[in-house]
Amino acid sequence: MRRHRLTASTAVAAALLAGIYPLHSPAGAEPLGSAAPVEAVREESRRPNVLLWLLDDVGFAQLSSFGGLVATPNIDRVAARGTRFSNYRTTAICSSTRAALLTGRNAHNVHMGGHPIFASDSPGYDGRIPASAGTLAENLRQSGYATFALGKWDHLPIPDTGPTGPHTYWPLAQGFERYYGFLASEMDNFHPLLVRDNTPVDVPRLPDYHLNKDLANEAISLIRSRDGKSDRSPFFLYLATGTAHAPHHASPAWIDRYRGKFDQGWDKAREQILKRQIAQGLVPKGTRTAARPDEMKAWDSLSADEKRLLAREMEVFAAALGEADAEFGRILDELEVRGELSNTIIIITSDNGASAEGSTDGSHHELLFARGKQPSAAENLPYFDSWGSDRTYPHYAFGWAVAGNTPFRYYKQTTYEGGIHVPLIVAAPQAAKAGKLDAGFVHVSDIVPTVLDLVGVKAAQTVNDTAQSPFDGVSFAQTLRGAPPGAARKDQYFETFGHRAFWSDGWKIVSPSRLNVWDIMSPPFREQPWQLYNLRKDPGETTDLAGRHPDIVERLSRGFDEQARQYQVYPIVGQYESFAVQAGKDAAEFARRNGEWTYPGPISRIPKLNAPPIDRRSYTATVDLDLPAGNETGPLFAFGGSLGGMSFYLKDGQPRFALRGLDGSFAEIKATQALPRGQSKLSLRLDRAEKGLGKTITISLGDRVIARNEIAFDIASVVPETFDIGRDDGTAVSGDYAADTPLPAELRNLTFKFQ
Repeated sequence: MRRHRLTASTAVAAALLAGIYPLHSPAGAEPLGSAAPVEAVREESRRPNVLLWLLDDVGFAQLSSFGGLVATPNIDRVAARGTRFSNYRTTAICSSTRAALLTGRNAHNVHMGGHPIFASDSPGYDGRIPASAGTLAENLRQSGYATFALGKWDHLPIPDTGPTGPHTYWPLAQGFERYYGFLASEMDNFHPLLVRDNTPVDVPRLPDYHLNKDLANEAISLIRSRDGKSDRSPFFLYLATGTAHAPHHASPAWIDRYRGKFDQGWDKAREQILKRQIAQGLVPKGTRTAARPDEMKAWDSLSADEKRLLAREMEVFAAALGEADAEFGRILDELEVRGELSNTIIIITSDNGASAEGSTDGSHHELLFARGKQPSAAENLPYFDSWGSDRTYPHYAFGWAVAGNTPFRYYKQTTYEGGIHVPLIVAAPQAAKAGKLDAGFVHVSDIVPTVLDLVGVKAAQTVNDTAQSPFDGVSFAQTLRGAPPGAARKDQYFETFGHRAFWSDGWKIVSPSRLNVWDIMSPPFREQPWQLYNLRKDPGETTDLAGRHPDIVERLSRGFDEQARQYQVYPIVGQYESFAVQAGKDAAEFARRNGEWTYPGPISRIPKLNAPPIDRRSYTATVDLDLPAGNETGPLFAFGGSLGGMSFYLKDGQPRFALRGLDGSFAEIKATQALPRGQSKLSLRLDRAEKGLGKTITISLGDRVIARNEIAFDIASVVPETFDIGRDDGTAVSGDYAADTPLPAELRNLTFKFQ
């Protein structure tokens, strides 16, 4: 593990020792009321705080301050005192953007060209950020800032996400002093699996629990924790909400607010949004929206039931985003009451464009697409009333993503504007003018040098005894101070899963790859001819000019090639190719273990990709048990949760095996007797049919079979849910036992042997 060599800020530790504020509100409590203004040092004489809110999968046209139809008054509040950037780009996928955002380097240059789930052995895509690319947090920490990270943290190697680490790429080893959030690409907002610092923690089981409320409570507590010293440290708070990535979860009251608000459908929504954007000056007059993608249906062609369902999907998305905005507003209110708001740099942006992973009709369970399944409207309709609750794991139809990226083409995972062109709002004490709109080109890698420039901190020369590479990004602080827009940057490459693009002074070339992004088994990456667009006149990329200007295409293609070689883009690795790489690694691990996994005792939070392959192979599991009473209830092992998984458990001492489908379907096998008090050796055998969904389940006590049954069932598990031994964290596969509750018995030597 890398260890921070320089002295960190002691503000958080001082507050804790003083016992002034807890780091987390008591179960069920609001976040500690309103703080009285702290009167130590005059706030305007301090270095400014930094609050960075990174939204997830929120498109250019989904915030009200960018013409969107979702009311986000607290984001608008920041925009009114800051600058909206209408020409800002990220990468087309979450992990790549987060790596670039926090390091100030291009994503491939810090080994994060795609997502760690699709890591390969190529340097640009191996998912391991080098020590020479220290984060914004580490730069600020070395200069006396208290550094806090909250929410999503998924730009780290998948093998490192388990409870034992290693923690090299976790937030506390990346410059943050405190962390509270989740180590996954997405998370259940009602029953999240959370980590505090380097340790898994349970969340309060409250009827009104929502992750965004919890994160806001935590943010307020961390801000207050600095008050243990009279010379209160400035803070850097990185808030990475899961909103509005699927699952789209919102409180019932928020869903009710949006009932009927999207009955007009996505085609008219695009028209309304574009009018607003032109009126606000976000896009030039005469801008046309991109044509509907081939598989996007015209709203007027839909049946009444389809319209009702798809409008409901957008209502829930809007509720989730609106609720996140309200919780963010509580953080702003806290800063204002404390007298710190005016001396806080606030940055609000998204990691990529709106997501099309819900396919044509949306999905009551977003992770069905990972199994090659896109449910139809008819299959989704039974979930209409529960859409957005903890009984669903939903994603809207991709027509709403296209509308949310108005006027741009396509969506997340593509390097068309819909995938990479997102909102950016910056409010800084040094800003020359409030409510400004800036059209200068800005890239995600520019955020770090800009923040350091604004707070007056020089880039660290060494971090953890490692010399630092230069930033790829450039500061646009002078723009905030009143300089003309567009003075800093002239060109920038883009590449995600084989989609390539290059921007240069308003011109852009694009070479698309897989456009049906919900189809993860699309053919492998193949180079496509370059398309050319003049974004100054045609931001929607509606007219390909490649045939008219071959000289510009040639110049820009050379620019892409130069930057691709400079920043480790080559060899390009698509998703399909990464599957082969991962399959090879899985096979090597299986051979190394000789098909056997053994766990000496209880352990939890093992990520799906690090778990034994019990969802893919036939196996025999054996376990030694010592039951104090003989009537115990709880899991022996569990994989997944209430919306997909399997569990081997005891109910009043009786062994049972349960399977849960992604559609909520349930099957169970019960033993004929309970286990005796004291020591037992129990085994479970699962034999998969060579073809089809058939499974034969056998439970044995010692050498004696006590249950056997054949069922047809599609075994699946939810990616954020984990493999657990002796408990079932998150949500429970079976209602016979409680989640997050250990089996009250001694469990030893759980062994899986695979065929």
